[in-house]
Amino acid sequence: MNKKLSLAFSIMWVSLWLAGCGSAATPIPILPTQIPTSTIPPPTLTPSPTITPIPTASATLQLLPISAEASAYLNEALDIIQKNSIYRESMDWDALRKSTFEVAQYAQTPADTYGAIRFALGLLGDHHSSLYTPDEFNQTAQMTASDNPAPRGKLLLEKIGFIAMEGFMGYGGDEYVANAQQVIRDIDAQNPCGWIVDLRENHGGNMFPMLAGIGPILGEGDVGAFVDTYGNKEVWSYRNGQAMLNDRVQIQVNEPYKLKVSLPPVAVLTGVNTASSGESITIAFRGRPDTRSFGVFTAGLTTGNTPIRLSDGAVINLATGVEADRTGQIYRDRIYPDEVVDDVRKFTFLMDEAIPQPAIDWLLSQPACSGR
Repeated sequence: MNKKLSLAFSIMWVSLWLAGCGSAATPIPILPTQIPTSTIPPPTLTPSPTITPIPTASATLQLLPISAEASAYLNEALDIIQKNSIYRESMDWDALRKSTFEVAQYAQTPADTYGAIRFALGLLGDHHSSLYTPDEFNQTAQMTASDNPAPRGKLLLEKIGFIAMEGFMGYGGDEYVANAQQVIRDIDAQNPCGWIVDLRENHGGNMFPMLAGIGPILGEGDVGAFVDTYGNKEVWSYRNGQAMLNDRVQIQVNEPYKLKVSLPPVAVLTGVNTASSGESITIAFRGRPDTRSFGVFTAGLTTGNTPIRLSDGAVINLATGVEADRTGQIYRDRIYPDEVVDDVRKFTFLMDEAIPQPAIDWLLSQPACSGR
C-alpha cells in the first residue's frame, strides 16, 4: 500500500506541475553553497601564550597560468566539440573558447580542465552532452545486467501482457536482452491479446540492449534513426533478434523469440522519468501499427550521443544529432503521449502496478481483445 500511495502522490504532483508549466523547461541555476560563520568572538577564559601564526594556503599559494599540457588537452577537447556538436553551425565558438579558457586559466594537468570542459558542454545548450572521467567511464562500461533493474512482466486481467523496462547502463547487455525476451516468452505463453510497455522509469543508458529486448513486441524492421545537422541518417532496426545501427549489429540474442500473434496492439506508458535512451525506445514505437501512448511528457533528452575518447581516457558523450521515428518525424525536445493521463483518479492498480485506465480501455476496445 505504501508503494501505491507513493506512486499516486507522484502522479498527483505531476498533475499539479503540468497545470503550472508550459511546454519548455526552464533550467534552475545551481548556486554555490555558503556556510555561515559566527561573527561573535569566543570568550577568553584564560590568557593564551603568543603564537606565531602559520601562513594560510590562500596567503602563500601562487596560482600558475595554465600549463602547455593542460592548454593542449583543452584545445583537443574543444576541437572535438566544435567539429561534432549538433550545434556546430550555430555556436559562437570564439566566445565559447574564450569563456572556457577563463574557467581553466590555472589548470596544470588534463584532469584540471575537466570542470572547464563540462562548462563548455553546458554552454552548448543541448542538455544531454556530458564528460566521463576515465574512472567513471570504465565503471559504466563494466556494468552488467546484475547492476541494472531487470525487466519485469506479468499478465493483467488475464488477457493483457505487461512489461516494464527501466533502462540499461553498460556496454554488454546479452544477459539483459535474454532476460527481457524470456519475460515476453513467459507472458506470451498465456495468450495475451495485447501489451502494455511501461517506460515511465526508463532513465536511459545503452539503447540497443533495450531495443533487442523489446524487439518481439516492437516488431521487425526499421524503427527510428539518428539525424545529424546535414540530414544524414543512421537507422535503428530490429531483425531476427538483432538490434542494428544501419547494417551493423549492435547486440543480438542467440534464440530470438517471436510472438504467437505478430504486431498485437500495444499501449506505451511514458512519464517525466522517461529519458535519453528510454525516449529512443518510446520513439521506436511511434508509427507502429495498433500502438498508442499514455501518461505525461518525457524528459526531453532526444539527441543521439556519440562517445568520443580523449587522449587520457576521459570520454565526451556528445550530442551529435537528433532522433526521428520510422515515419521521419523529428524529435528535439519532450515527447508528448497520444493521450495525456495526469490525474490520479484515472489510474487503476492491478497486481501492484499503477496503470492509466484509458490505456486499459483502449486495449480492451481493440479487435484483438474485444473479440471483433
